[in-house]
Amino acid sequence: MQERRTATRIDKIFRVLISTEELGDQWHVARNISATGMFVEMAEPMPLRTKVIVRFSLPDDDAAICAIARVQNHYYVHYAEGDELRGLTGVGLRFLRFVPEVGAPVPRDRLH
Repeated sequence: MQERRTATRIDKIFRVLISTEELGDQWHVARNISATGMFVEMAEPMPLRTKVIVRFSLPDDDAAICAIARVQNHYYVHYAEGDELRGLTGVGLRFLRFVPEVGAPVPRDRLH
């Protein structure tokens, strides 16, 4: 099967704050991020095409990243952990645009 992804993926696990008008702010676990989107674990995936605000920060960095994204796909992943079968659900988010985080500290290198 040919790989459809064009953007390089970074397989890291980190917390993200997902905000919607309907559900407010909720913390989730994200992984597998690229320049165009990310996978976010959710016990109850949001409907397709839902627009969300995603907030996260990079390790060892004071700057916050804020993006407007859209729920692009639903995922139901099954995997083996030892002798047990496990599963998780989540959504694929496509970044629509990055925006300044209100109230985020300005990185020191941008003060001059």
